[in-house]
Amino acid sequence: MHLQNLTLKNLGVCAAVLAIGVAALGLVDRLATRAGSAGFTLAGIEADVTSRWPEVTQLSTVELEARMASGEPPLLLDVREDAEYRVSHLAGAERIDPKINPAAFAALISEKARGRDVVFYCSVGMRSSNLAAEMQDGLIKSGATSVANLKGGIFGWHNERRALVDGRGPTDFVHPYDQKWGTLVARPDQTRMDVTR
Repeated sequence: MHLQNLTLKNLGVCAAVLAIGVAALGLVDRLATRAGSAGFTLAGIEADVTSRWPEVTQLSTVELEARMASGEPPLLLDVREDAEYRVSHLAGAERIDPKINPAAFAALISEKARGRDVVFYCSVGMRSSNLAAEMQDGLIKSGATSVANLKGGIFGWHNERRALVDGRGPTDFVHPYDQKWGTLVARPDQTRMDVTR
């Protein structure tokens, strides 16, 4: 009888320790999730882009807007999927497939880039910085005056309430890419996945 009580007592202690351990693991998971989402910011992504592609100049929205208003606007290359581009883009931007190969890119862009600044952009700057890094040497050899990426991408541009267009004219909407990346858009009510009005 005494041995049974001791065993039951040990089982109770073990169960209590196990319950505390499970609760602690849940707390750690919740904290890790919060920390992960708190670190998922446009500023954090901009820093990541700069460290991944240090050879690519990152142009601020203010700098790009000034260049666009000048007498010699840059060649804007939108490195997003067609559905994203159709929802909105920067005025005058030409869409480039993010997976385009160098030969096709050169055939499409080299002549247009001669004597001009070239600015790539995408949603946040990852796809566009990657493509800019791959293509900038060829662009400079073919006569482009400079190559840069728009820091913060179209999300940064949209968050600052700068002008966007779609196929019908000015628009306030931007494609969120997906649910996770769309959290970086400051005005979620101004996101849409297609051009339906």
